[in-house]
Amino acid sequence: MAPSVKIRGIYTTALTRLLLNAGYRIADPSPENRKRFNLGSAPGTPGLLIKDREDHQGIDIIGEADGVCRAVGLAQEKLLDAVLVSFDPLGDKEKEVLDELKAGQELCRARLELGGASKESLDKLRGSVTPTLALHHRLRIIHPRALEKAERQLLGRRASRRELERKAFQEAVLIPLGKSGAVRLEHIKARGKPIRPREGIVLKAPGRRILLKRLFAQGRYDGLDLPIEPGDYGLTEAREGAWQVKNSYFSQEGKLKGEYYNVNTPVELYPFGARYIDLEIDVIRRAGERALVIDREKLGVLAGEGKISRQLEKKALEAAARIMANLK
Repeated sequence: MAPSVKIRGIYTTALTRLLLNAGYRIADPSPENRKRFNLGSAPGTPGLLIKDREDHQGIDIIGEADGVCRAVGLAQEKLLDAVLVSFDPLGDKEKEVLDELKAGQELCRARLELGGASKESLDKLRGSVTPTLALHHRLRIIHPRALEKAERQLLGRRASRRELERKAFQEAVLIPLGKSGAVRLEHIKARGKPIRPREGIVLKAPGRRILLKRLFAQGRYDGLDLPIEPGDYGLTEAREGAWQVKNSYFSQEGKLKGEYYNVNTPVELYPFGARYIDLEIDVIRRAGERALVIDREKLGVLAGEGKISRQLEKKALEAAARIMANLK
């Protein structure tokens, strides 16, 4: 019999489409999704539960280990930058989940981070079911009321899709970002380490790109193996949808010391700054020297451990190769 799954959260419609396509049965669907998908009788007790993480930037898949592993494999096959952050036994304190699922074995939780490419794929899956704006799921996180208003206009054909998408992104992201002054980059590690916010002052925010200035404490520059000296500063460029974030480091006198290109999942701009998942591999160039690819092996380890898919590993290698070609 096909596995059954209960889905809750902002990704429900898109994930329902994905899982139905893969042969899953949907348990306890919402009335709206029961109508959207013409769902008939459904299993009363699901074998899996998929729900939003608290920050809505990913999902938890909960159930017996075999079923969770299959669902994670499907997610990583269909969602390019779905990253497995953790896979752990479910705690005894979470009785409401234990009671909700049918389980004869210990339950596990897989925690997935959904990068920009995954959210774009989920937008398209939802759009195959009901009228959906581009960046739907990101806008649901940022400004759900504005999104609902825009999609009502889309449904009523009171404005063109392109104009509604442009206006929604402008009002929810670009305008507040341009006015914010201080921003942060949420640099997510695939191994589930705490977020490393990198703060800076916005110098420019033209179009879908931000340029910020950062100051440093004592230490050394990662990858470049150069000392951080008094008065040093960095310029960081983050561009919507880019597979890299460029960091340029300067002395107090404005002399370039080196460049560090972080390879990552497609950059997502937010009113607070930007967010992306670090893919470990990077490109560096010290001033006056040739560019080098570093930490290629760390990327391979992520793929070997199942943290990322082989497809995402390939995209990261391609991104590093493009950077290298542009620096020749």
